[in-house]
Amino acid sequence: MDSLDVLDVGCSDGFFSKYFLDNLNANYVLGLDINKYDGSVAFDVLKSYENNFKEKYKNHNDFQELKEEYMSLGLNSPNKYLLIKKIYGLNMDFKEGSIYNLEDFNNFDVTFCGSLLEHLRDPITAIEQLYLATNKFCIIDVSNTFSTKFLRRKPYIEYTNSGGNFFKYSNESIINIMSNVGFKSVSNLSNYKIKIEKYGYKIPHGVFIGYK
Repeated sequence: MDSLDVLDVGCSDGFFSKYFLDNLNANYVLGLDINKYDGSVAFDVLKSYENNFKEKYKNHNDFQELKEEYMSLGLNSPNKYLLIKKIYGLNMDFKEGSIYNLEDFNNFDVTFCGSLLEHLRDPITAIEQLYLATNKFCIIDVSNTFSTKFLRRKPYIEYTNSGGNFFKYSNESIINIMSNVGFKSVSNLSNYKIKIEKYGYKIPHGVFIGYK
């Protein structure tokens, strides 16, 4: 496979960006996220839940506790994406930005969006923006997916009303949206579960690919 440039949208702390560089022959990865690393809430939330999430995110800023370590690496904020870049010497960069506006990011072979779609108010615009930014193919990983294969009535998307997670998606709904915005040969690559030790249950995920 040719070496690829990857746009990791909703990159968080850079786990997948590092994986692309280490395992998938990526040449360069740009991580894009709305996280300002200042303790503010880094995703869409309902106004009625906003104070709850603000309180939760106060504990996400460890810069003062680890200030000397960050500063020794030339970092002046607790941006863990850049921390990983520095520690491992990786060819990846971070830029603050939104999945709803990818007009300036059209020079990437691959776009990737991991565990973000369920946090978005407008998934159709988000996937459409991924399409516009993609040169070769797009991979989307979605949590809380479900299959409608054995259901007579097919609820493609379910509104969850949990403040920060807006929707649960069926595998078929993601394929449907990706196909309708223009992706070709869209398929469900795999389904898996991640165990959340704190709560003692597993969250289902679906992985989808579409080609330009």
